[in-house]
Amino acid sequence: MRHYNCLVLEDTLSDQLAIEMVLDQFTEIHSTYVNTPRGFLQELSKQKYQIFIVDIMLQDRLTGIDLIHSITDTSAWVIISSSMDSKDYYEQYKSLKFNKFFIKKPIDEFIFKTNLESFLFSRQEQKMTGAEEYYIMLKQGNYVYKVAYNEIILIETADHATTVYTEKSKYTTYTSLKTFEDLLKEFYFEKVNRNSLVNMTAVKRINIKENYLEIDKHQIQISRSNRQSFIDRFIDRAV
Repeated sequence: MRHYNCLVLEDTLSDQLAIEMVLDQFTEIHSTYVNTPRGFLQELSKQKYQIFIVDIMLQDRLTGIDLIHSITDTSAWVIISSSMDSKDYYEQYKSLKFNKFFIKKPIDEFIFKTNLESFLFSRQEQKMTGAEEYYIMLKQGNYVYKVAYNEIILIETADHATTVYTEKSKYTTYTSLKTFEDLLKEFYFEKVNRNSLVNMTAVKRINIKENYLEIDKHQIQISRSNRQSFIDRFIDRAV
């Protein structure tokens, strides 16, 4: 399943919780929450986001309108929220090239869900029509193999070589792990230790006692610096 990164800027706890309750219903959307302009700009520089939910009125000299001018991806979807009417801000954001939507607070759950469903439908439609196809070409001997991003479950590096694993095959290359990390970070791939990049959608379980992830037949050790964040992520979804 393809995952999409969502960045939420909301500085009111009650509104953030309302947004979070709806987003939690969409497993395809991986959300990051910030409550300051600085946090928003820092996250924007770390990775690529496909959808943004931005509060206009902030307890800061910068407004949400100021911040969305930093979004350069014209294919992004931006949902703007405010207790004021859209017409009060329209002139300030109408020239921006990405897809723009406005929701008046208090946020209507039905309208919000409809916007998210429309976003997912548009991305699925792009995929079906071939407008959106993500793959890499890996050379092995006399052949070059086309490997879709979502087929990759694990990438590991050792002795200056990097091995790309799918459920059925593996490919060895001398491309650096950092190159793969930069290429795949928006597709829910994460570095769990200095030598391993994993497709988080392929993780089956985590051993919280012995500190490793299981993907297919692989056991990948989690580094000490990443351990708590990975465990917390799995525990938060436990029922």
